[in-house]
Amino acid sequence: MRGMLCAAVTAALASANAGAADWTKVLDSGPGFPTRLAVRGLAIDDAGFVAVQTYNRLAWSGQIEFIHEYTLDANGQVPWIWGLVGRGYSEGFAPRGVDQRDGFRLIALERTDDAWSPVRDELAVVQPGSSQPSGWLSEPRIDGHVVGAVSGGHEGGFALRALDAGAGFEVVAFDGPSPRWRTTVQPCAPGAAPQHLTIDYASPLAWPMPHAVSVAGSCDDGIGPVQIFVQRFDTQDGTPAALDARFANPDAELLQLAFSPTHEAVAVFGTPWPHKEVHRIGAPGAPSLPPDLLFMDQVTAFAPGAGDGLAIVGTDFAGEPAVATVKPFQPTSFPLPQAGLSAFPGGGWAFASGRDDRRLAFRVETGGLTPLLRLVGLDAFGGLEWTGTIADVLDGSVPQAIPAKDPAGGFVVAVDTQDANGTIGVHVQRAGSLP
Repeated sequence: MRGMLCAAVTAALASANAGAADWTKVLDSGPGFPTRLAVRGLAIDDAGFVAVQTYNRLAWSGQIEFIHEYTLDANGQVPWIWGLVGRGYSEGFAPRGVDQRDGFRLIALERTDDAWSPVRDELAVVQPGSSQPSGWLSEPRIDGHVVGAVSGGHEGGFALRALDAGAGFEVVAFDGPSPRWRTTVQPCAPGAAPQHLTIDYASPLAWPMPHAVSVAGSCDDGIGPVQIFVQRFDTQDGTPAALDARFANPDAELLQLAFSPTHEAVAVFGTPWPHKEVHRIGAPGAPSLPPDLLFMDQVTAFAPGAGDGLAIVGTDFAGEPAVATVKPFQPTSFPLPQAGLSAFPGGGWAFASGRDDRRLAFRVETGGLTPLLRLVGLDAFGGLEWTGTIADVLDGSVPQAIPAKDPAGGFVVAVDTQDANGTIGVHVQRAGSLP
């Protein structure tokens, strides 16, 4: 039934996605209920559904009282009523992010009942067309805590927990209040805690393989070289595959580790020499490529794309913004200077990577009466394509941006704003779509 519903929702939006255009939506609850964007509070799926997680911290209590879960469709409209979770009698309450796949939303929060109770990580799956979950998975932070979670569409949700005392990590599969399975792995030496943990889900239809949930991380005992690893699991019963691991060169420092959109684990290492090294562990069923040299001065972030590319963001040896790209079965590209940003002096740029290697550079600028969010669209060669701004940004707000995945491309951006009446809300905008 869930699969049929997912297919129906996807089909219903297919025609709308083909003509998707830029739009703007402001999510707020009036002057008395400031609405703020949650950390990792923005997600999008292939059907064009945009998930936005917000919260209300109210003046009378000084605490977060409500968490809102909004859905926007490919045209920026609200197709059904939003979800709402309240603090109730809990002593502490905070949002922890959202993920979405095929219309199925995974939402995460943390809750503390009282001073004598442990903090709980609470996660839930919301089915397409619904606003509320059928039940919450509750994981007390007694022997570990949730460090990541991903929606598996009709297969439910998957949570990644780092375990205490060097016990490794575990993956928990769920679609309601009880786990479907729970599998624990220790990929490092006894007593050593895995680091840089991240989780990835690949649809079983995308690859001829049974292991669709993957965890990447690193092991560092302070003596030998750093090891990166990928551990894959069968989504049906949690059976782990053989650990896939790579050792870095001696004296290398792990700077960034993430999965690409095509489920390849990519790590960038700093070296005692001017260059960096890119190490990769192939996607399920795909070969791994040998390490590449990367001639960038600084590597600051990864930006997964809407297609098959993973952008490595940093600066070149002239101190200018530069981007290199990792794609399946290809060597890491030479870093390209983002020359289109030369019209906007100063740094502080964050990046999102979209279809056809187009990029969005964005930053908050504070030189005017109120802060504004600067948006700069760049082509695949780093040239300027378009620019825009979002006004009245709330001081201290941290914007988020994700690539749209439909043929029109572009990006969805969210940031906290405050209007002339004092209402604080979340401004959500699609920008840079092709006509």
